[in-house]
Amino acid sequence: MLTFSVVAALCVVLALAFLVTPLLRRPTSGVSSETANVAVYRDQLAELDADVARGTLSPERHAEARAEIEQRLAEDLASREATRVAESRAGRRLALALAALLPAAAIGIYLGLGNPAALDPAKRLGMSEQEAAERQKMLDLTAKLARRMEEKPDDPAGWRMLGRAYRAVGKMRESVRAYQRSMALDPRNPEAYVDAAETLALMEGGRIGAEAAALATKALGLDERNEKALALLGTAAFEAGDFKRAIELWQRLREFAPEGSDYARAIEGGIAEAKRALAEATGARTAAGPSLAGSVTLGPGMTGKAPPEATVFVFARAVDGPKMPLAVVRRQVKDLPFEFRLDDSMSMVPGMKLSAQARVIVGARVSLSGNPVPASGDLEGVTEPVAPGAAGLKIVIDRQVP
Repeated sequence: MLTFSVVAALCVVLALAFLVTPLLRRPTSGVSSETANVAVYRDQLAELDADVARGTLSPERHAEARAEIEQRLAEDLASREATRVAESRAGRRLALALAALLPAAAIGIYLGLGNPAALDPAKRLGMSEQEAAERQKMLDLTAKLARRMEEKPDDPAGWRMLGRAYRAVGKMRESVRAYQRSMALDPRNPEAYVDAAETLALMEGGRIGAEAAALATKALGLDERNEKALALLGTAAFEAGDFKRAIELWQRLREFAPEGSDYARAIEGGIAEAKRALAEATGARTAAGPSLAGSVTLGPGMTGKAPPEATVFVFARAVDGPKMPLAVVRRQVKDLPFEFRLDDSMSMVPGMKLSAQARVIVGARVSLSGNPVPASGDLEGVTEPVAPGAAGLKIVIDRQVP
């Protein structure tokens, strides 16, 4: 709101300066014609002097004619000065009128055609006045707590409290930083880890990314009964397609939910969905023949060379024969590290099946162009030859294609 108001005011001031400044200047119209008139009168006086010198005009008549010319010049100059003064006063009056009317007109037009409610943060967020007042109170308390923590920075519980306060008012990045301060001071307390993981998940729209999963894993290692960690890691496993792991974690979480509660029913619903997905995946894998499974990570020194949005191809190709991939999955650098599975359902060419090969090489490539064909500058990592059905493969992207 403040930024908009300042910019709008500056625009009005600039418009006024453009319109009003010329009106306040002393009028200059008529100056050139005034100079010309003086020159004419000067020529007339010169002719009178010449007539006297030639003897065609008496000194007495010369004096009378000169006085008459000077009188006419004085009257002409006075008349033009009066006109300029009148024009100057009119310009000043118009300038003052514009200075008063232009801002009023701008405000009136905005009120009629614009969106005044957008200037009110409470209305912009869809809040009632009472809700806006409560939010402002919370913001003030959060700011007060932040100042207190800067004065006494050695309180891990205070930093956790500040992290929750920041999250409550929507300041997610500040919230994560506060939790990190708490972790550094009290690394054996699981609460800061799991709260930070939850905040990161909220920032990602509910998706449990690698950083959030790592924090939740740390929290669960410190407290195997931590409900938030179990819930987050169960969700992360489900998103990664590890339905068996999701079921295991959510079943552990179900033990802490009161019987018949909405909480318990929500967990049971998640477990049921994971079981259906596991059954479908198992059936699909059986129909697709033997598969290859493992994980992909980015090697040391490769992070700066791999843009987050770049495409990652995970592929399997025959040891002997064409280099055409037998099966491919596609992800992005920002998803690393991630789990993968390859089988015949991902075949690239009809008739070329993963299950028909005795030995294959499995690899992962960061394509800077998004093209599946290798190109200079791409990043790559491959395994030693393995048989279809191998699991637990670990691919490290650790070299650059020359």
